[in-house]
Amino acid sequence: MKNSLRNTTSRRIGNSLMVIVTLLVVAAPAAAHQVPFTATGTAVITGVTHLPGGLTQLDGTVSGTATHLGNTTGPITRIQNHQGNFVSTVVFVGANGTDSVFLTINGQFESAGGGGGCVLTSTGTYTVTGGTGAFLNATGNGTITTVIDVCAGTATGTYTGTISQPNSH
Repeated sequence: MKNSLRNTTSRRIGNSLMVIVTLLVVAAPAAAHQVPFTATGTAVITGVTHLPGGLTQLDGTVSGTATHLGNTTGPITRIQNHQGNFVSTVVFVGANGTDSVFLTINGQFESAGGGGGCVLTSTGTYTVTGGTGAFLNATGNGTITTVIDVCAGTATGTYTGTISQPNSH
């Protein structure tokens, strides 16, 4: 009787686990097909805030072009420390006002030496964290290079990598 009860309980647990695994596999979204993604932009720095702990926050608006979006505009925020590290968020909003791509960027920066101490160069990696319209739930990643002129209040950047194919979700 004990073995029969143990076998029945084990079978029920096993069946329940099988159902849960099946539901997770069925519910998991298929990996979206990745396509090349390139964006270039110029940001106008609209604010510099010195934060506690030696952090500096740069806020701005970016305009440029991006593969699959055309002309873009959007907000950018960058937080950097005195050790040369930064993290940024940027939203590229397409010309149609409906399609957008969200990115998170991590990287390192250094003073370029010239420009009276105003110029920083940075490199990093970006991760596509979503979007709207044709880019809803977008994924992807790549690299970024940026030159920031803090004295002029501008930055230029180039993003190169991949993004999930528009409308592939």
